[in-house]
Amino acid sequence: VTGSSTDPDLLQALPEPSPAPTAVPTPPPGRRSGANGVSNRAASGVEWRPVSTFDFNESALDQRVWNPYNSIGGFGNGLRRPSAITVRNGLLRITARGNVSGGMGHERDQLYGRWEFRARTEKGRGRGAAILLWPQTENKDDGELDMMEVPREDRSQAHFVIHYSAQNKLAGSKVSGDFSQWHTFAMDWLPDRITWYVDGVKQFETTDRNVIPKVPMHMTIQLDMGPFEEWIPAPDATTPEEVALEVDWVKIFA
Repeated sequence: VTGSSTDPDLLQALPEPSPAPTAVPTPPPGRRSGANGVSNRAASGVEWRPVSTFDFNESALDQRVWNPYNSIGGFGNGLRRPSAITVRNGLLRITARGNVSGGMGHERDQLYGRWEFRARTEKGRGRGAAILLWPQTENKDDGELDMMEVPREDRSQAHFVIHYSAQNKLAGSKVSGDFSQWHTFAMDWLPDRITWYVDGVKQFETTDRNVIPKVPMHMTIQLDMGPFEEWIPAPDATTPEEVALEVDWVKIFA
């Protein structure tokens, strides 16, 4: 999340966590399969058209399509610096050290689509991973789709949060598991519904059109630092010298 001081306590606002996700299901015969075993033709019947794929096999971040942050950190804590972002051995890595962490935004805004990625977050108090969609307008009243938020220091829950309306109302869910290990996430955003998957298993869906954003959005990947209310605690003596968010690959569909 962006860290507005008016954000409510999400841990209290969301329902109890779902059970840990099961194995990724095998796609039905004859359907094209993506890198994570999820069919490009979703169970909803939508045929997705690939528009961007990132496997991070380059020696550095491609800044023609990703914009590293160079700013104050999320929730007003610390700094976001491009130096916190590295690409090596097929992995994107954002590393928090001291009061410096990082984040980046994708250059493409689009209205509706499907986003898939594989990610993990190292354990550590006071650092929280967030992979989300942010509005092209840069106006939080136009909504926010948090596809993966992992604020707990033990990485025992992944949250899906929809922020909507000028009052910053919330919808979403969360799932239990060990998110310091690799998991795949996917979200379908359509005019009439939003669906969230973890490891190929549907964990949340809404058809409430009041909740669904109506402006183009772009993907952001960030490792935020606490404290912020009950969401991310302040770092303390237990916080490792380095804590990283790693992303294996990203796929974007229209």
